Amino acid sequence: MGWNDWYQDRCTVTESEILKSARELVSTGLAADGYNTVVIDDCWMAQKRSATGALLPDAATFPDGIRYVANVVHSLGLELGIYASAGTATCAGRPGSYGHYGQDAQTFASWGVDFVKLDSCHLPNGANPATLFKQFGTALRAANPRIVYSQELPVSAARSPGSPRFSALVAASSTTSNMWRIAPDESTAVDAGVSIIRHLEADLPLYSYASPGHWNDLDMLLAGNSTFGYSLSAQENQADVWAMESSPMIASGDLTSGAALTVLGNKTVISIDQEGVQGKLVDTQGSIDVIAKPGSVMLVNTSSSRADVRYRIPGQLTNVWGNGRPARTSDGYLCRTLPGYGVLMFTVR
Repeated sequence: MGWNDWYQDRCTVTESEILKSARELVSTGLAADGYNTVVIDDCWMAQKRSATGALLPDAATFPDGIRYVANVVHSLGLELGIYASAGTATCAGRPGSYGHYGQDAQTFASWGVDFVKLDSCHLPNGANPATLFKQFGTALRAANPRIVYSQELPVSAARSPGSPRFSALVAASSTTSNMWRIAPDESTAVDAGVSIIRHLEADLPLYSYASPGHWNDLDMLLAGNSTFGYSLSAQENQADVWAMESSPMIASGDLTSGAALTVLGNKTVISIDQEGVQGKLVDTQGSIDVIAKPGSVMLVNTSSSRADVRYRIPGQLTNVWGNGRPARTSDGYLCRTLPGYGVLMFTVR
């Protein structure tokens, strides 16, 4: 759990913005809720490596260096994450780590980095992507076995979930890293509901790969982000899906906004996400999928049209976005009308 600058700042990220967001995680109480990692995404590094081949922070935007940033973040009781690419360049054209895996892993460890996100941009022609990501992971473990390894190996095939190539990349990722992206980036060009449901559909068959310390990653939460146009309801739906699938909850928005505090700070949703097991598809009723894990259940309308559902769920139900009162049922059945791409999640006792 944590915060990443990318969807908020893109290539305008600065040292001061990272430290500001770190302090906001603490001051808002989100750090106490579990959002304890601040991740610096692309564009933090200088345009060229040093004479010895080492990565350098951009002197204009990170004047005090990454070690300094890590020290401040650690002093706040948080952890620091950083971005790199397995290819010859990052997605934004900064130096990639190809040919420098061991050197970069040692650099990150020496700076006190706790989390590394490895992207898949500009991989060399003819190289086996799974081999490259495994090599970087091996180097990272050798430098510091405690560093969390987050990577994006399956993303290149994420638009064809269920294909043999996609499945093979997910399987390879699950043996070498702590979390791996299985869905494309969020996009303002795609309706929020469609994006959320497509992410869920890609992840549901990957249940067997998820376990404590090894998770399918659906991408970043947009709670509090003003550039994507997600309504509060869509932000809640996204958080529901991420939580039921036990996807790492890493936000990328304004941490001080009311939406961010409401959505990210929902302790019930956090507890469902941190349950330690990914939700499974247990039933389908027309366009409604029923997904469950111990103590919680989620109803998802996979269609763009409204859909009625009448479903029996034994136990007392409470809507995670409600006021704590039990949900209304009829003769033991939950009866609801879900809007197109609508999501409802309940705790079950």
